Amino acid sequence: MIVTFVSQCEKKSLQRTRRILDAFANRIGNNVWQTAITEDGLKTVKQLLRKSATKSTAVSCHRNKTRQLTELVWVVGNKRKFNEVGIVPVNWTTKELNMDIAISDTSRILANTNQQPLYQHLFAVGYLAYHLIEHMNIDSKPLKQSAFIAGILHDIGKADPHFQTWVNKKVAKTEDEPLPEDGQHIDKTVSGMTKFTFEKHPRHHELSWLFASSLLREGASLNTLQQSQIMHGIYWHHTKPYRKKDNKYFDEAKGIYKKFTASLEGTLTNFDTVVDDVNRIIKDVTKLAKNLGKADMLAPMLDNFILTANALPDYKTYSDINDRLPEYKKEVKENALNNLIRTAVISADRLVSRLDAEDLTSYLQEDTLLDLINDLAVDDNDLLTQIQRCIDAFDNNSIETERTQAQKATATKLAQLKTIAEANESDNVAVLQGPAGCGKTKISLEWALNTKAKKIIWVCPRVQVCLGIVNDLTQPEYLPNSSIEIFTGEYKKILKDGVILTYAPDTDVDDYFSGDIVVTTIDQILNAIITHNKVDTLIPFMQSHVIFDEFHELILMPAFNLLFAELIHAKKMQAHYANILLVSATPNYFFTEHFLDIKLTDHVSIESFNNSDYQIDFQAYDSENEPSPLIHQSHSQDPSTFVITNTAISAQIGFIEHHQEENSILLHSKYNKRDKSYWFDKVFESFKRNGTKEFNVLRSGPIVQASLNISCDRMYTELTNAENWLQRLGRLDRFGQNIDNNIYTTVMASNAITGKQTSKNARFLNQLHAWHSTVAWLKHLQSHLEEKNTFKLNELYAVYKAFYQDTKCLGKVEEDFLTALKKSVTLINTKVLDPIYVPFNVTKNSDTDTAKIAKTSLRGDSRFVQMAICNIEADKTMRFADYYAYDALDAKDDTTITESIAKIQGYDDSSKNLVAFMHAKHHNIVEGYKKAYKDFELLNQARTSETPIYLSYTPTDLKKVNSSANPHSIYYVLTDRQPVGSISIDKLTHLT
Repeated sequence: MIVTFVSQCEKKSLQRTRRILDAFANRIGNNVWQTAITEDGLKTVKQLLRKSATKSTAVSCHRNKTRQLTELVWVVGNKRKFNEVGIVPVNWTTKELNMDIAISDTSRILANTNQQPLYQHLFAVGYLAYHLIEHMNIDSKPLKQSAFIAGILHDIGKADPHFQTWVNKKVAKTEDEPLPEDGQHIDKTVSGMTKFTFEKHPRHHELSWLFASSLLREGASLNTLQQSQIMHGIYWHHTKPYRKKDNKYFDEAKGIYKKFTASLEGTLTNFDTVVDDVNRIIKDVTKLAKNLGKADMLAPMLDNFILTANALPDYKTYSDINDRLPEYKKEVKENALNNLIRTAVISADRLVSRLDAEDLTSYLQEDTLLDLINDLAVDDNDLLTQIQRCIDAFDNNSIETERTQAQKATATKLAQLKTIAEANESDNVAVLQGPAGCGKTKISLEWALNTKAKKIIWVCPRVQVCLGIVNDLTQPEYLPNSSIEIFTGEYKKILKDGVILTYAPDTDVDDYFSGDIVVTTIDQILNAIITHNKVDTLIPFMQSHVIFDEFHELILMPAFNLLFAELIHAKKMQAHYANILLVSATPNYFFTEHFLDIKLTDHVSIESFNNSDYQIDFQAYDSENEPSPLIHQSHSQDPSTFVITNTAISAQIGFIEHHQEENSILLHSKYNKRDKSYWFDKVFESFKRNGTKEFNVLRSGPIVQASLNISCDRMYTELTNAENWLQRLGRLDRFGQNIDNNIYTTVMASNAITGKQTSKNARFLNQLHAWHSTVAWLKHLQSHLEEKNTFKLNELYAVYKAFYQDTKCLGKVEEDFLTALKKSVTLINTKVLDPIYVPFNVTKNSDTDTAKIAKTSLRGDSRFVQMAICNIEADKTMRFADYYAYDALDAKDDTTITESIAKIQGYDDSSKNLVAFMHAKHHNIVEGYKKAYKDFELLNQARTSETPIYLSYTPTDLKKVNSSANPHSIYYVLTDRQPVGSISIDKLTHLT
């Protein structure tokens, strides 16, 4: 297409935009460019202009619609430089300006090195924070008021004379230095500040919190929840300062007050003078609020200081003494609202801080601050057009008319819930219960079409589920021409026009979350509410249609269940704009109805199209005297068979036991990334519809039980809870092609029905907080088997739904869930670390303090590990190779291996502690290696792949220290057929 760019930029922006436009188009006038360009190229131009935009930027883009007509495509920057069709107006009236804005006796008090007067900065951030809540489609006056006041007071602590001394000296020293993401704080780069330390002095947001607690102490118009939100937003709009010493002074208001007043001794300023400055700033802010129509949002603020606050606000507020669901739900709500306030304040602060002082004054005078958030809106795209093409193609497929009509009816019901929500002024959060193979992806897309989605964020519990969704969406019958982004820890790519995932270039960091559909893991979304640098991710999340796929996997995951509920509650604040869809074949009605408060009328089901018969069998064994049939029973003569265990180790041992007589393949999570990816693809290619059938038997852990479009003719599963049990069943004759009964065998300890936890599996399920509900499901299922043992899939899903209507069963489900929530609180309070800032005075050599600021993971603390190779011969004998799993000094990301700290340390069993074994031997094995002082040093070093924990050593290296291997060493095991993965040697000894 042919496009024309018109620039009405001024000042420095004029040169910036000219450089960008000159790179893409021909200049045909001083301020006009023209070129032929693609949609992607035009999108790139717009993104580059947006990144460099200031108050003085104004660029319009027009495209040739016909030979005689052009039409406006977009405007970047100051839209008032153009009229509604993008024409530069030549006659206009001048709007009355607020000329007194720049005149104030507090203008000398600066907010940053851009020389913004602090009172202007405070008002602008409060004003934008207020409107960012609106921008996220939340119509809650109390929440908007909380955001406004938190923004107004967020930097009031910069009245600190130490900060003012520093910022004025910094201004004189530097020019055009970008502001750090975590804001500006005193550093040692200016003369006169070399002795300054945050060990003895509060940071400005700590002072802001201290002053705010006094200013709002009699704010009668603010309720308790609002005051809590404001104080949380003020303190946590920056990261918490890390201090080397265990300094309790900064954990409470009295300590901060004492440290601050002590720092003023010997200066020309005392505390009362600072308080006077604070009150004069507040009066100037109040004046701005009156001028710009926001005076009613201000709570009464006092002009005298009284120390009223106590302890600092917790980053996450969850009590470990809760024992009832309503208590957890109340805390979920409080944390969710805190997330929104914090996001609004931080995002507004970043938008305002990048302006120079002149631009900020101009925005305030012209009352055009809202122009700053216009660029946060979702870009126009052709997503709905592409989805419509996809749906039309399915509609025109005469082969599966009945299936297509059922899917369409389901999508229509889901979309109608939005209309009902709008009429009832309630939230639009829906649940799609879709049996295996019903086409949940297509239904979800049609729901998005019917509810006018501009952008979809598709959230999955695991990377494997993401890959499955991306594979579906990029198929020719779905959305090959749309911008599909996969954003996980491992993959950051945008796919379009049939680009293969493997060869797609990595996404530029500035383009993260820019796809029309973003497929991501729950971990990436949670970063918005548990970190500081990713907090602005919450804004596109709130603006988008959100699909949580296979969300049932999050329900018993400690920490994830509560944090997931926070995200749901945040979206619920949008009422009918929430546009959120929870998708699963097994939605766990207790969780959705009693914890997320989603009404049963907002659950929409579609029946399975699979009309095959399923025979349910149980195989019991004496777990105290007999081996598990899942491990020791061969399936060499069976048809296509899946053997699914609850742990990877059981699948590994079963594979080793039978890999010579079975034509089997092994899949689990204990591989390096390269092996896992390769064998995952092999499994899919073999067992997908019309697959290669290269293998007859799949032995696997739980990794295959959800969102993997594969099928078998016979299935064995270890006893598990209702959700996992039905998810696994969804891979048995998935495509409904078998004429004979499909036999589904559940293997369990003989005393499982009594609820005894004597078997390893029972103890494992109890650790997962699923044992009591598993036993309840077993009894519920067997009660229905008394009538018959052959079912249709729809009948089994009806049994599942009835399980959540049985009060006795619900009691057991709740018992497990409350246990999981208690574990969640413990994990959040220990693993969701307060966002930490490491000041200039903390060095890399600071004793042992680095462990305190290390990042942790909600999925468990892991470290890079190294292990020697062990080959399993055909006769099951072990042969230890003289090389390791990978070269630690030249490690590739897909060859490295990680393991949990708990397992590395032997689960607190000293005889199994492989870190201690390495600590005693490693310095004598590796020449030039300096012995670590303590075990924890090795764990610290193992955060990088170059210095992993050695879980086993080669025979040659063991000879160097005249030692035999630790009996619990972990090796990377190989067979002549395929890798087995990492496994402890003591688990293999019985096979030799």
